[in-house]
Amino acid sequence: MEPHFAPLYRAALRLTRRRHDAEDLVQDVCLRACARLDELAQVDNPRAWLTRILYRLFIDSERRRRRAPVSFGAEHGAYADSPSDGPGLERDADACRMHERLVAVWDELEPEQRAILSLHAEGSDFAELAETFGINRNAVSARLHRARQRLAKLLAAEESKPSLKLVGTKS
Repeated sequence: MEPHFAPLYRAALRLTRRRHDAEDLVQDVCLRACARLDELAQVDNPRAWLTRILYRLFIDSERRRRRAPVSFGAEHGAYADSPSDGPGLERDADACRMHERLVAVWDELEPEQRAILSLHAEGSDFAELAETFGINRNAVSARLHRARQRLAKLLAAEESKPSLKLVGTKS
């Protein structure tokens, strides 16, 4: 299982957007997998098998979170290591703005859309995604397309929002 820790953690971090939640999620995957080592030994694609467990645990936690009466603020979901806005570096400022836009709209996606985009960005091919989600490759393609369209629509809406300008600054 060790060769799969880093990709699992990156996928979990993309799904949860919180380090401690990602660590907990990967730990839960490892516990589940260790309880079923005999099954893991017979699997042709252990990465897809482990990713499926990760995805199901993530979806279960999202369902529990949505039913929970406590609502966390926007700061709860932010990355701890966001890109900094270096002085005079336009490229860093643009990257920071893009990151902020993504963070602003990411939670508006459905959990399955976040999962399919994250796992595909992490390098899972259509066959692995089909196995992870328990659907055929055509359905993966369609869902990935819809998730991309939804993300683009949300980003466009976020970009069109008026930005807050500080009083006394030149634009």
